[in-house]
Amino acid sequence: MKKRFMTVAMLAASMLVLNACGSGNAEAVTTAAVTSEAAETTTAAEETTTAAETTAAEETTTAAEETTAAAEESKDEKESAEAESKDEKAVKDETKAEEKTEAETKAEETTAAETKAASTGAAPADIYSKVTSYLPSMVSFDDSYISNYYGIDASQLDGYVFAAAEDVTQADTVVILKAKDAASVSTLSSQLATVKQQKEAELQDYNPTAYQVAAAGYVKTSGNYVYLIMSNNASAIDQVISANVG
Repeated sequence: MKKRFMTVAMLAASMLVLNACGSGNAEAVTTAAVTSEAAETTTAAEETTTAAETTAAEETTTAAEETTAAAEESKDEKESAEAESKDEKAVKDETKAEEKTEAETKAEETTAAETKAASTGAAPADIYSKVTSYLPSMVSFDDSYISNYYGIDASQLDGYVFAAAEDVTQADTVVILKAKDAASVSTLSSQLATVKQQKEAELQDYNPTAYQVAAAGYVKTSGNYVYLIMSNNASAIDQVISANVG
């Protein structure tokens, strides 16, 4: 606005000069004024264009910087998320490995214990020989007897003794079985429980005193061993057997 006012003033001055000096000089002054105005207009336009270009360039640079910063932040967040995911997976894998190792260790320990029980410990006949002093005169039964009366399969055993009092009115009974396979221990235990029940039934009405001995008897297991004791000296007999089946 200021420049236009100055231009108008210069034109006015030029007109006065023209009036004073004649038409020839007036044309020269007018030409100079127009040239000056055009130059000023061009300069203003150039300044405006330069300012606009500078502002646009600055805005473009700022937008590009913001976009780059956002992209870098997004990349950092993605890398952080991936790192956390990898850490979680590593922890889960480690936990599974530990659980698997514990399970395998327990399985190995169980197998080792079963193998030890099967391969160690005295033979049932040797153990029985150490308890005969606590018993009356006894008789032993063979494979056919224990199979026919109690369903015990001697082929599943790695040795056994099945002994009962020679006097059938007495309750004294000692049975020591050593299973070949730990899986058969539960079945053998049930079969010896049946032996005890039958003895109780035989004596309940016939000999009440002997019946009390039979009723106080018990079946126990240790590793691959299963044994039944019915005797007034059951505690002493149990101690001897327990010490030899480990």
